[in-house]
Amino acid sequence: MNPFISCRYTLGSISTIESSWNWSNVVIPDNKIYVIEKGEIFVEGGGVSFVAKEGDLVLIPSSVVHSARLTELQYVKKSWIHFAMKQGVAEYFSGYTHPVKITLSNLSQTLEIINGVIRYGDLSEPYRSLKTSAGIFELVATFFDKSLPQKPIVSIDNIDRAIEFINDNYTEQFTLDFLSEKFHCSGNHFIKKFKEKTGYTPIKYLSIKKIEEAKRLLENTDMPINEIMERVGYLDASYFSKLFKKLVGYSPKSFRDNIDNKVKYE
Repeated sequence: MNPFISCRYTLGSISTIESSWNWSNVVIPDNKIYVIEKGEIFVEGGGVSFVAKEGDLVLIPSSVVHSARLTELQYVKKSWIHFAMKQGVAEYFSGYTHPVKITLSNLSQTLEIINGVIRYGDLSEPYRSLKTSAGIFELVATFFDKSLPQKPIVSIDNIDRAIEFINDNYTEQFTLDFLSEKFHCSGNHFIKKFKEKTGYTPIKYLSIKKIEEAKRLLENTDMPINEIMERVGYLDASYFSKLFKKLVGYSPKSFRDNIDNKVKYE
């Protein structure tokens, strides 16, 4: 993957709102950042909701359906920008499925940065792109400093390391949350990239590795089926038998019997 990160400022403004401002189930192709200077707004989308107040920064990733409105306070002063950001050809925040709020350590400093981006939007090129990009990178860095989220972009190296880890540790049981956290990426994006690489979700890939080893032991040893089941990391005989039959087409016993019969009549 091309590690180069690029960004492009689209538009922005400093807005003071005291009327019935309301965005309902909207989606835009760019990312948004709000920095709340005074007042508050209610934001929801992707199954989460929160009130953003003075000193908060809100990131709304591109293509996320969201709504926003004033609270009962009926007032907000906010600086906002829209921007595109990519890592290589991938959307930088593609692993995010909902708006995210952080509380800033230094509101005045962040306002200076975002308001600078807005001012620089009026410059001529190439100064416009240089100045606005520098400010956007600083805002995104501030966001990561405070939120410490899972890495939004899953690199090929991450997927390769995940595959290697499962291959080396397939006798263990892993959850999707454990794997995505270990390899620093969001669950949905991790599944997508893992499936692009292997053809399977991480959990199905793990199951296949377990069953392939069980097949090898059934073919080449006299080890009892229950012992093989435990060797590959399963404790529930009923579950193991059903999963084996689903993936192989036979129960473990039938699979071994077929092998024995084949050897007998060869």
